[in-house]
Amino acid sequence: MRHFVESLSLASGAGVVAALSALLTWMLFKRVRGREVWPLALAVPLVISFSLYWLPVWMGAGDVAQFGAWAVLFIVPWYLAGAGASISVVILLKSLQK
Repeated sequence: MRHFVESLSLASGAGVVAALSALLTWMLFKRVRGREVWPLALAVPLVISFSLYWLPVWMGAGDVAQFGAWAVLFIVPWYLAGAGASISVVILLKSLQK
């Protein structure tokens, strides 16, 4: 698992975050209705991108200072990819409800 996470590039990590965000947002959409779905759709990719980036450090690999220096350069694009996927899922599911 650690090797997989360490091998993620900017593009592949964005793909993983987008796929997981879309899946989790779809699952949350079934449980939460109304206005509460929008903050969740934006929070899910943030949690996933942050966790995915820091997972190697939490598993004992790498230097915290080195990972900290690169954090913004990876977490922000990964988050944006996940947020786009989550918002797309919410819009799609809301349009299918009508």
